[in-house]
Amino acid sequence: MDKKYIGDLIRLARKTAGLSQMELAERVGISYQQIQKYEKGISEISIARLSQIADALNTPLGSFIAEDEKTMVSESISKYGAVRDDEIELLRLFRKIKSKKLKNGLLVMIKSIAELSENKDAKKKPKALAS
Repeated sequence: MDKKYIGDLIRLARKTAGLSQMELAERVGISYQQIQKYEKGISEISIARLSQIADALNTPLGSFIAEDEKTMVSESISKYGAVRDDEIELLRLFRKIKSKKLKNGLLVMIKSIAELSENKDAKKKPKALAS
């Protein structure tokens, strides 16, 4: 297992769950410094410890380990590359919204903003010379 990659997945799962390193450490029964070391890929992590972390995050252990050693989380991150902190925060806040109607309205709004942004970016690009 790649320590840094596993650490990145632990960090992603922790932030998605809305937990601080201290809160996760308390749930697992270790120091927050050890969580930091796992997340930075400094310390090796045993399967037993990874299982405890998965339980504390209410995430299946298989989310961190796959047969071919390609590690995945329950939300696919490979399609979009690395997930930034602001994207994690957006997902965490979106999940707090209980109303399906509000969630759908927010998605419509975000889609409209993305389309406007794409159109604005397309207008900025120089047009190809006609041949």
